[in-house]
Amino acid sequence: MLFKSLEFGLDEENELLVVSFYGSFHFKIPLNEVKRIDKYFKLNPKDNHEIIFTINQEKAEKKFMFLIQRFMNELKSKITGNKTVYLHENSEIPLFGLQFIGIVDKGTDMIEIKPLTSCNLNCSFCSVGEGIETKKQVDFVVEEEYLVDELSELLEFKSEHNSKTKFSVWINPHGEPFLYSRILDLIRDITNLSAVKDVHIITSGTLLNKQIINELSEINKKSNNKVKLSISISTIDDKKSSKLMGTKSYDSKHVLDMVSYATKKKIETIITPVYIFGVNDKDIEELVKFCKKQKLRISIQKFCTNKFGRNPIKEQNWDDFTSKLKTWEKSIGYELIQTGDIGKSEELSRPFKKDDVVQAQIVSSGRFSRDKVAIAKDRSILVPNCNRGKGRARITITSAKYGVYLGKC
Repeated sequence: MLFKSLEFGLDEENELLVVSFYGSFHFKIPLNEVKRIDKYFKLNPKDNHEIIFTINQEKAEKKFMFLIQRFMNELKSKITGNKTVYLHENSEIPLFGLQFIGIVDKGTDMIEIKPLTSCNLNCSFCSVGEGIETKKQVDFVVEEEYLVDELSELLEFKSEHNSKTKFSVWINPHGEPFLYSRILDLIRDITNLSAVKDVHIITSGTLLNKQIINELSEINKKSNNKVKLSISISTIDDKKSSKLMGTKSYDSKHVLDMVSYATKKKIETIITPVYIFGVNDKDIEELVKFCKKQKLRISIQKFCTNKFGRNPIKEQNWDDFTSKLKTWEKSIGYELIQTGDIGKSEELSRPFKKDDVVQAQIVSSGRFSRDKVAIAKDRSILVPNCNRGKGRARITITSAKYGVYLGKC
C-alpha cells in the first residue's frame, strides 16, 4: 500500500509503527495491531511511503485504513508535541472563516492559503507567536487535495464575475510552508489552475535546498514562470541570528546561498526582512546592499506588535519607518519604497455579520485548548474562551471582517 502523505518507520524497542504525516506530524500504531492484519508485513526499504502486506490486498487495505483512522486521533506535531487537528474533505470542517488555517479571501485578486501551522524557527519578532517554543497548544494541517479543490471552486466562482482577472495565490501559513511535505504537489496543482497568475511562497528559506529549487524551476518551466519566492531574512549576522531567529541552527549563509541559486535558476525571488528599530538596522543595510548587487527586489516589512505575537520592542510609527526607508534609499542608491495595485474581485458570500446569533456545531479546539472551532452555513468560526464541549451551541458573532469569523458562546 502506497501513501503520498504518510511515511512509515519502526520503533522496535517500543513495538510501535511510527507514521509520519505530511512530514511534520506523526502518530503511532502498536505493532501488535498491525500484525493482527498480517504478521509478515514489511516496510519497503526503498520507499518509506509504502507498507507491504502478504495477504489479500483488498482485505489488508480495509483493515489498515481502519487502524489509521483510529490512531489518527492521536496526531501530534513533531516540533511542538502539540495535539494536531487534520482538516480533510470528510472532516466537514470548512476551509473558510479562520485566520490561521485554510483559505482567506478578502475580495481582491490576492488569495491566501494556509496548509499548516508549525515553524522550525522561534523568531523573537514573530507576529503570530509560532515556532519551537510557541505557547499555542493545538496545531492544524490540511489535506492537499481538499485545499486545492476548495481553492479551485473559489477561483471558478470569482472568475464567473471577473472573467478577465487572473489571481495571485499566496502560500502564507502561520509557520513555515516547506515543513509541509507535499508543498511541491500543492504548488504544482495550484499553478495548473487556469485562473492563477502566480504563486508566492512566503518562507524563511531555511529548508530550501538545491533539489527543491530545481523542482520549483521545473514547475516554472511548465507553468510560464508562475512561482515566486518571498524569503524573510532579517539578519546576516550569525551571532545575532540565534537571538533574533530564536535558534542556533539558523544559517544565514545557507539562506543567502539558496537565494543566489534560486536566482540562477530564474525563479523570481524577493527578500522581505522585518525591520526592528534599534535591533537590526545594520543588518537591513547589508541586505539592501546584497540585493542591489544581486539585482533582487527587497520589500522591507515594518515590525508591528500583535496581541498573540512576540513583541521585543515598542512599535515604530509609520512616518518614522517610511523616513528610514527614504534615508537608506538615498545613501545606498536602491529603490525601497514600492507601490502596487491590488485589484478587487467578487468575494464569497458572507453568511454572518457582527452581532448575529447562530446555531453552530462545535467540532474541535482552536489554537488554544480553551478556544473552540465551530461550524455553521459552510463557514468555520473561532470561539475564544469557550468551555463548551463538542456539540450544538448558540454563537454570537463578534467579528466578521474579511470573511474571518470570531464568536462567543
